[in-house]
Amino acid sequence: MKYEFTSYINEDSVMILRGATKLEIMDELITKAAELTKLSRDMIYRMTWKREQMMTTGVGNGLALPHIRVNDIPQPIVIVGVTEKPIADYQSQDDQPVRVVVFTVAPDENPEAYLQLLGSVSRKLRNPDLLAKLTAGDPSEANILKVLFENAD
Repeated sequence: MKYEFTSYINEDSVMILRGATKLEIMDELITKAAELTKLSRDMIYRMTWKREQMMTTGVGNGLALPHIRVNDIPQPIVIVGVTEKPIADYQSQDDQPVRVVVFTVAPDENPEAYLQLLGSVSRKLRNPDLLAKLTAGDPSEANILKVLFENAD
């Protein structure tokens, strides 16, 4: 089975991130992840920041890919967030502000599927043209979905 991240995207899993700092936008994403997974927000928070302390998930070109693996969920949850304003303090690998964040919470039981899922996010969203479309003008949840699915693999 091929694990493409767009298979896990719907209107509930896209959001406009209103925070002005890394902490604020991660807090929004963690809250949404807890809502969608029905897992403890505190547990998701701790795991996310533990992962972030190992190495930044800001991969460059305005993109961040925070991700964790957890027990007790049947399938991955993928949340795509576009920030209202660039997040300068994200500490990306290229030291550039972040505008698009894809937060993945995946079952711990299938590491191969997890890696395929992360790979599909990276392949698709490392495209500068697609990132520009996602952040063009005044982004909305509907526009995010439209851009992602118009450009689906």
